Amino acid sequence: IKKLFTYLNDLRKHILKKYVYTINHKRIAINYLYFSMLTGLSGAALATMIRLELAHPGSPFFKGDSLRYLQVVTAHGLIMVFFVVVPILFGGFANFLIPYHVGSKDVAYPRLNSIGFWIQPCGYILLAKIGFLRPQFWRYYDKTSFSFPFLEKMKYNQYKEYKNDYLFYLDFLKKEISDDHSFFWKARKVIKLPQYSVFSFVPLKLMMWKTMINYPESFWYAASRVVQSRRKKVFVTKCSARTLTTAGWTFITPFSSNIKYTGVGSQDILILSVVFAGISTTISFTNL
Repeated sequence: IKKLFTYLNDLRKHILKKYVYTINHKRIAINYLYFSMLTGLSGAALATMIRLELAHPGSPFFKGDSLRYLQVVTAHGLIMVFFVVVPILFGGFANFLIPYHVGSKDVAYPRLNSIGFWIQPCGYILLAKIGFLRPQFWRYYDKTSFSFPFLEKMKYNQYKEYKNDYLFYLDFLKKEISDDHSFFWKARKVIKLPQYSVFSFVPLKLMMWKTMINYPESFWYAASRVVQSRRKKVFVTKCSARTLTTAGWTFITPFSSNIKYTGVGSQDILILSVVFAGISTTISFTNL
């Protein structure tokens, strides 16, 4: 048993030294090719799922879930481009051939070359998760419930008529009512904060420099309250906001799944994984 453990430990050290810790350009090129073979198999599996769904709609892979289908299409396309073709061409063959062409023994920065390879699996793991995020019952924000009160002038007109009443021709009342506190939002809660009733959640006040300076909290405090108001959910759909923003090739709006509104959006994860692939490719170009 002792000899077996000794052998396994030596084998572990050999594998780590030869494949994981290597900075030799030929060994890194082989790692790239092995990695591309594995990612190519996963991409081919996704392609098979897509083609079976096209041939027999409602197949067991998707069970009629169109959002899941679009997620898998997105993951398949990005995997095949950034984690199969790019590693083979820029990582595998380039690491093998270019140093020989220029007559050098290795690349300019061998350790950087190794880092460039090992961030590829990180990006691939992030991207592979995208195809299998579970959709759930989620709700859209009702924009009208938030935006329409801004457009209603009836309450403001009533208040204006009340302000212009003859009682307010008295100086001390007129002075109190005619300042920039005329803007209002809705009834205040009983919250013990300094000047809360004056400033809290009145977006129109943010247009005034004086109130910006005297604001008791900060601009982002008001912005967070706007976000909380937006979270009044009305519509329910069988689709989470994370998967919704990933549906299809949606790089037109790269940060539409902002963490402020939807949690960590899968589109943000997609971009991060592609950034990993881009950094790896850039490192390969720099070295080669």
